[in-house]
Amino acid sequence: MSAAYRLLGWGGGMAIARPDAGGALDASAGLPSAPPGTTSDRALPEPPLELEEPGTILFTARRALQGKALNRFALSLRSDANRDAFLADPRGYASGYGLREDELGMLQRRDWTGLLLAGAHVLALLKVAATVGEDLWDIGANSVGTGRDALMAACPRVVQAIPDAP
Repeated sequence: MSAAYRLLGWGGGMAIARPDAGGALDASAGLPSAPPGTTSDRALPEPPLELEEPGTILFTARRALQGKALNRFALSLRSDANRDAFLADPRGYASGYGLREDELGMLQRRDWTGLLLAGAHVLALLKVAATVGEDLWDIGANSVGTGRDALMAACPRVVQAIPDAP
């Protein structure tokens, strides 16, 4: 059974939500109203509180060593020339970094979760995603087993501008 969450307001650039049991937010809480274009009610499934795998992928020393070739490959994509070479021949380029056949398959399928489990660091993996026209939303959607649009719709936070530094 999952509970719904109600968006209460926005504070510090973040959405404030609580389990929806009806009732209204105390106005003395001082939360601003939702930015224009957002809704005040969004049904979200109750998030699991799993801080161990499979709910949370831990980037351990063992996993880092396991993913050394993946991360070297991914970080090589910081260079324009390397990105062009990868896009021209993805399998050939990635093979040059010693990726195993299963890693090459995950890369081809855009199995971001599999690559994280194989030892890719999320920041390195973002280089690969950006090179192929995807981003953190795509990685997250793959990790929770949904589509990008469904994940974006489930996230109540809308950032309209970067706040000024204090």
